[in-house]
Amino acid sequence: MGFAVSALLAGAVADAPVYAFAFSGDGSFIMSPQILLDGVEHDVRGCILLFDNRRMGAITSLQMAQYNRDYKTSDSVAVDYVALARSVPGVRGIFGGYSPGELRHALEEAYAYRGLSLVHIPVYFGSDELGGLGEYGDWNVGSWCERVQAEHHRLGL
Repeated sequence: MGFAVSALLAGAVADAPVYAFAFSGDGSFIMSPQILLDGVEHDVRGCILLFDNRRMGAITSLQMAQYNRDYKTSDSVAVDYVALARSVPGVRGIFGGYSPGELRHALEEAYAYRGLSLVHIPVYFGSDELGGLGEYGDWNVGSWCERVQAEHHRLGL
């Protein structure tokens, strides 16, 4: 987790760099905001699209699918990601807005910038299946999952 944004550094060493977008959730991004400094240091031109659902959404969706409740995956600490990005000289922090038109404008602004941009995009998290990426399989997330343990023992691990 947290690697997508670091992949933008490839643009700094590419023979023919292209403008790249890194899609990241807030939980993954906050694990490694180092890309903000590295991006400036190495003259990266690209954009971080930071999808903020105020939780570890992948883990929450697995917990909900397996146990019908989430456990310690949301947060009550509001992070101003635009201010965080702007605190690094040379990084453009942009709020993505709440509508397709506002997001389109933010993306155009990011693309026009000649360095690294971060677009903060608040996103929905909830029970509507259209608001997530779904969940696959059984994992030990939060409470213990007997199905995962049974498979673990079946495989001899």
